[in-house]
Amino acid sequence: MPDTAHPAEMGLRDRKRLETRHRIAEAARTLALEQEIDHTTIEQIAARAEVSPRTFFNYFESKEDAVLGHTELDLSTEALDAHLETVAGEPAAQAVVHLAFLVFGASFGDEQERLARKEVLVRFPQLMRRQVTRMTTVAEAMTGAVRTILERDPAWGTEAATPQAAEMLLGMCMTGLRSSARHEGSDPDEVRARVVATIRDTAVRIAAD
Repeated sequence: MPDTAHPAEMGLRDRKRLETRHRIAEAARTLALEQEIDHTTIEQIAARAEVSPRTFFNYFESKEDAVLGHTELDLSTEALDAHLETVAGEPAAQAVVHLAFLVFGASFGDEQERLARKEVLVRFPQLMRRQVTRMTTVAEAMTGAVRTILERDPAWGTEAATPQAAEMLLGMCMTGLRSSARHEGSDPDEVRARVVATIRDTAVRIAAD
């Protein structure tokens, strides 16, 4: 049986959390574009998203973060450790692809989301530094998790599991996921399997060179 037959899946709780996160982000972005970000309040965002202000802070630290609409779930050490246990025993490329789905959901090919975030950054350039900081935080957390995957994989081990190798594999997986979901459909199982197969084929061809 192919090792892609049992992909790591998001639980119902995480799916609901991701849906709520998207709803809050969409409300924040819409209000900011309608009435300027300085005139937008957390209370207004919560009301538009049909959640309480307290719930808002379970998902975003500030209205600026909500306007940017980061879609990844919890990046705490505890959450990443739980995700790593979910993908334990899988080959490295497959484990990294599945880890990305657990952290980000199936939002890789959401072209509308990408364009909306671009519009926000053009309209409110003061958010760019916050965006870069968040991207750096996410990259560091995910690279550390990928490095753990490589260290646990007998084909890699601790010596081969360098930060550079982790960054390279993560970059390949993320790029492949975004491209595959955007251009070839968004069924999670098909996207995962396609990206894993592409990475393996690429590695074989590189080795042959």
